Amino acid sequence: MKRVTLFVNGSPRNGKVVAVYGTLSDLLTVASTKLGVKATSVYNGRGGLIEDIALIR
Repeated sequence: MKRVTLFVNGSPRNGKVVAVYGTLSDLLTVASTKLGVKATSVYNGRGGLIEDIALIR
């Protein structure tokens, strides 16, 4: 199992740690719930778009 910290884009505060499992769609659903926004994409810490959950280390 992998863990990631989710933030609303552009905000370095109020991150939420979640487990990564399933598909990218599953992660977007969890991100939407935890952050209280409609998550449509995931980016790494340098701003690169994550298009496949397998790319998350």
